[in-house]
Amino acid sequence: MGRLLILLVFNVGAWAVLRSLWPGLLQRWRLAVFASGTVLSLMPWAYSAVAGRHAQLPVGDASLRIFSVGWSVAIIMVVLIGGPLMLLRRGLERRARKRATAHPPQVNLARRNLLTNAGRAVPLLAAGTSSVGLANGYTQFTVREIDIRLPGLPPAMDGFRIGQITDVHVGTFIDTRYLQDAVRAMNNAKVDLQVMTGDLIDDLDQLDGTMAALSECDARHGMLAILGNHEHWRGLEPILQAYADVEARGGPVRLLVDASHTFEHAGQAVRVVGVDYPMSGRSHRVKAQRMQASAEAGFRDVAPGEVVLCLTHHPDFFPLAAERGARLTLAGHTHGGQVAFLGISAFWFAFKYMLGRYRQGDHQLYVSGGTGHWLPFRIGVPTEVTVLTLRATEASAAGRTS
Repeated sequence: MGRLLILLVFNVGAWAVLRSLWPGLLQRWRLAVFASGTVLSLMPWAYSAVAGRHAQLPVGDASLRIFSVGWSVAIIMVVLIGGPLMLLRRGLERRARKRATAHPPQVNLARRNLLTNAGRAVPLLAAGTSSVGLANGYTQFTVREIDIRLPGLPPAMDGFRIGQITDVHVGTFIDTRYLQDAVRAMNNAKVDLQVMTGDLIDDLDQLDGTMAALSECDARHGMLAILGNHEHWRGLEPILQAYADVEARGGPVRLLVDASHTFEHAGQAVRVVGVDYPMSGRSHRVKAQRMQASAEAGFRDVAPGEVVLCLTHHPDFFPLAAERGARLTLAGHTHGGQVAFLGISAFWFAFKYMLGRYRQGDHQLYVSGGTGHWLPFRIGVPTEVTVLTLRATEASAAGRTS
C-alpha cells in the first residue's frame, strides 16, 4: 500500500509540474490519456495491495507491469527534473512582479525562452529515458570477465575460475531459457566452479524448468547455491525440496544454508561457505544478530590451510566473512541499483556495497549487478554472468618460483 500511495503522489505531482511548465499540454484528449496512464500504471500495485504482495493480475499481468515500470520511471523523472524548474520559474516571476511595482517592467525574453524550452523538454527526456531503460532491461546478459588478485593465494589456485549468476528472478520477465543460456555461458567459459548467490526464482510454477536449467552445469566442481530473500518470500519449502531432489539424483547442484562444502583442486583444499539471507524485516539489530549466527554456523568447520570462499546474498555480510578468513566473498541482492550515470549508481545511498569490488585488508568482495531482475529497467548497469579468475599477487608468484 505504501508504494501505491507514493506512486499516486508522484503522478499528481507530475500533473502539477506539466501543467505549470507546459500549460497547453494536458488539455482535452491529452488529459484523458494522462489520467488513463496513471490508472493503468497503478493497477498492478493496487491489485497486490488487495490480493497479496506477490499476487498476479488474472489477465495481462506482465504487460501491465512493464507499462507500469515505464510510466512510473517517466513520471518520477518529470517530478525530480521538472519540479526544480517549476520552482525556479515561479521564483523568477515573483521577483519580477515585486520589481515591477517600483520600476518599469523589464522582460528578459532570453531567460523566459530558456525556461520555457527546458520545461517542454522535460516530458520528452523522461519518456526517452524510460524507453531506453525498458529496452536495456530486455537485452541479453553480458559475460563479464574479472581477474581477482589475492595475496598469499596457493599456487594450485592461481588461474582458478568461478562463474557467478545471481538475482535471476525466473518469473514474469525472466524465463527458464534465459537461465539455461546463463548456465551454458558459464559452461562455455570453462569455469572450475559455478555459484548461484540467491534470488533464483519468483514463479514456483517454473521451478522444475529452473532446476533443469541449473542441472546443465558441467563445471569440474559443480554448482554451489545459496538462498536470497525472494526464496523466503515466494515459498521456501518447495524450493528447498527441489534443490534436495537434484542433489539426491546425483545432479551437479548443491544448496548451502549456513553450511560449507569442501573439495580438492590440484591438491589444494578449498572450502566454500554459503550463508542464509538474514530475514530481519526492518530491524537492523535483528539483521546483525542473524548474520552473526550465520557466520558462526557457516564457518565452524574451517580448518587451517584451506582456501576459504564465501557466498552471501546480502553484501553486508562481507566484514564477517573477512574476519573469518574468506579470501573472496561473492554477493548479489543490490542489482547494482539497476540505474547508473557515468558509473555512479543513482541509488548509491541504498547499500554500503552496491556494485563491483571492495577490499578489507587482504580480503575482497565482489557484488554482481545481477543476472536478471524483477523489474525490466536498466541504465548503465547491464545484467551479467560473471567469470572471476583468481590470480596470485606478484609477491605470491615470487614465493612460488623461489
